[in-house]
Amino acid sequence: MNRHLFTAPVVAVFFTFLSVSTCSSQEVFFGKAGTVEIAGSVSFSSITPVTHGRTGEATTLLSLGPEIGYFVADGFEIGFNPGVSLIPGVSVITPSEGEGLTIMQLFAYPAYVVHTEGSPVAPFLQVPIGYTAMTSNDVTQSGFSWGVKGGLKVTVASHVLITIYGQYLAMTFNPEGTTERYGFNFLSFGVGVGGFL
Repeated sequence: MNRHLFTAPVVAVFFTFLSVSTCSSQEVFFGKAGTVEIAGSVSFSSITPVTHGRTGEATTLLSLGPEIGYFVADGFEIGFNPGVSLIPGVSVITPSEGEGLTIMQLFAYPAYVVHTEGSPVAPFLQVPIGYTAMTSNDVTQSGFSWGVKGGLKVTVASHVLITIYGQYLAMTFNPEGTTERYGFNFLSFGVGVGGFL
């Protein structure tokens, strides 16, 4: 696995906690009922193809994604996370012809954020579930996918968040009539920047 997969999050953690000291004295509102969170993230990901139930060689890529969430109660968030990944040189639909593929994801998620009054650091756990579609050489397959995401959301300034996280996604694209799994195991570590209202 590429060493850069871990370098960026480690650097982000350092600068995040360096920034925390400048805002620890201010009142923290993130995680309260009625809060709206809007964010974007950058992550290094290790993606492993699964064909006929067997895993292939992992590939490292850079991913970008927006996210919006609403706190329905203190600490409990419901959100939406769309995204697109372009993966050159990897295909599980047509392996002999595949020059690459595009994955589109539409995930909804429940999340729990541990809010401590007066602290800028809030650990969180999120469970994304939803629809994914994969296209390669004009062939498209789709399926249900799910995952687990967790980390820290840190208020670094008034209404500004930095999120440091790890995420696992099981993307499944089984052709009709198959009993063995086709898809990807997606492991990522990333950093997000966002705001809350």
